[in-house]
Amino acid sequence: MFAAIYFAVASTLSSNDLPEPIAAKIREGRWLDAANAVARLTDIDTEEKPRPELIQLHGDLMLITGRMEDAEASYRRAQRTLTESRDALRIASCRNTGWQALFREQFSVALNCFKRITEEPKATPEHRLQALLGITLALHQLSCMQPACSTFDELTQLAAEQTDARWRTMVEAFGCDMLTQYALRYAEPLSDHVYWRSEAIDFLPRGPYGSHMQAMPSTIDGAERVPILAERIGYLRQLRALASAEIPMIDHALPHLQWVRQAGFVDYRRRLYLEMALAALAASSPNVAESMLSHCEGPGLQHQQHARWYLDYQYCQAKIRQQQGRVREFSQLYGRYVFAAMRHVRADAAVTSLIAREKRANADEISARLPGKYRRAYRYMMENLDQRDLSVREIASHIGVSERAIQAVFKSALGLSPSQVIRRQRMERIRRNLVDEDGVVSTVLDIAKKWGVQHRSTLINGYRQFFNETPSETMGR
Repeated sequence: MFAAIYFAVASTLSSNDLPEPIAAKIREGRWLDAANAVARLTDIDTEEKPRPELIQLHGDLMLITGRMEDAEASYRRAQRTLTESRDALRIASCRNTGWQALFREQFSVALNCFKRITEEPKATPEHRLQALLGITLALHQLSCMQPACSTFDELTQLAAEQTDARWRTMVEAFGCDMLTQYALRYAEPLSDHVYWRSEAIDFLPRGPYGSHMQAMPSTIDGAERVPILAERIGYLRQLRALASAEIPMIDHALPHLQWVRQAGFVDYRRRLYLEMALAALAASSPNVAESMLSHCEGPGLQHQQHARWYLDYQYCQAKIRQQQGRVREFSQLYGRYVFAAMRHVRADAAVTSLIAREKRANADEISARLPGKYRRAYRYMMENLDQRDLSVREIASHIGVSERAIQAVFKSALGLSPSQVIRRQRMERIRRNLVDEDGVVSTVLDIAKKWGVQHRSTLINGYRQFFNETPSETMGR
């Protein structure tokens, strides 16, 4: 998905003292070359340990190029080398898990991880910029346009405050990209694209497709300093022209398409051609759309049926038949698309309830940051938070490991000991009960006892540590 481009640029801008040859490779979209160069730097056997941010960058490049297992291995290695503070380790853990979840389309986990970073007092502006970018991308993929644009406004404001103008260039290009995606799916000939249309109808003003595109800039200031952004912007310009019927077909010599073919990024190439098929259908050019869609087919397509982009693929298949007058085929294919859209809508329900600030606990993002065996320990911990005598020894015994082992894994993966996780989760549940208007417990201490906290001093000190206020101040708001 197009998230890879903006993640790559943000990752580069966030990496301090990155050797310029490597940074240049990433800005030019030579991600495999950059990954190999970073690997050589981090694998050199010297007395000095490799810098954690270089190992993390290697994980980013592995993730961008679709090597999920290699990315996770690099992220875990980077986190093991972080010794500066628990805060840094906790932020890195959230950040790395969030991006992995986003690329796997686990949007609930991604949103939780990125949201935690925005709430971290020790997070740097670069951390917050990446987190806001991740939140906006996740909301966009869920077609939640209003909240995505609200978060994008925060991202734009923070980018404007940075001394490196390339942050502003990246965010402006990203905004142009996102609006192009929205406006494309709002085109009048695509009014039956139900998954997107239900949100778009309340977001974009009514009117012809072209009117939404006229406000989009043809160029972005400073884009020439980040060639991959300049190529993407050129592609978006061609895409808008195709959708507005200004050109009959996108030029296959376009640098962005050449880059995709040379780099071998199969999934991203399919995404580009699928966008071009949508644009051709917006211009009522079904034969052009059919030609574009043919580039999406090939080995591995049958394994993509649950991917988000596959909804657009199914829709294009049906819409081409309709515009060609093949009504019976259209009816069959469109029915399959609608069923798939409904399946995604149901899957999105839990995530959109999170966006609406639902009050139920969602522990997915923390569990996802732990190795598989220790996720069972975390689940056991969450199921027994109300037990006042819950101990690390009991949790370790439940999964058959030593106390030392569980302490080491939790600190490495989360930046917190098991005891700290227990305290934090208890305080978060107490806070939720305090602000719950439907709560039936009358006193603060009664609520605390419900979650295994027996003493007022423990409650007050722990609560203030996490929320910078007392329980009474929370209730009084």
